[in-house]
Amino acid sequence: MLDRFFEAVAALLLSAITLLALTAVIARYLLNASLSWSAEVLVGLLVYVTFFCGYLALRKGAHLRIDVVAACLPARGQWVLFFLNQALIGVVCVVMVVWGLEQTLTFSHRTTLMLGAPQWLFYAAVPISGVGMLLELIRQCITVGKAKVPPYEATRQAALEEGTS
Repeated sequence: MLDRFFEAVAALLLSAITLLALTAVIARYLLNASLSWSAEVLVGLLVYVTFFCGYLALRKGAHLRIDVVAACLPARGQWVLFFLNQALIGVVCVVMVVWGLEQTLTFSHRTTLMLGAPQWLFYAAVPISGVGMLLELIRQCITVGKAKVPPYEATRQAALEEGTS
């Protein structure tokens, strides 16, 4: 359910970015008028898209990884490598949540120059996506733990099953 929320938000944000950028270009070059606030809104939307799509990439296994090393390891080594990898990603997610909340609170009283919008809105994307990624990591660890096969083999099997359905 959480991935559907992030997918829907990312799709809406990408649509809004496209429409706003197109409108700003048309206003500037065809109407000789500038939408001075559009840059701030576009930056904010891009921040949210970046962090929300980071969650989606984790969910779909689309982050960079080198499977050659994992494939050469025995089953026990694959388990160790998988959980070490998850732990490292988890540390990054915790940093995102803690630092993101700190920055959100630090900038809670400031506003943007053109819109006068609260700056915390821009920073809130970091802890929100960090929490989503932590939940996804926990889900992945539970799923792999139940699979009873080495984790990278389970990942390959899941990808094959998705491809055939």
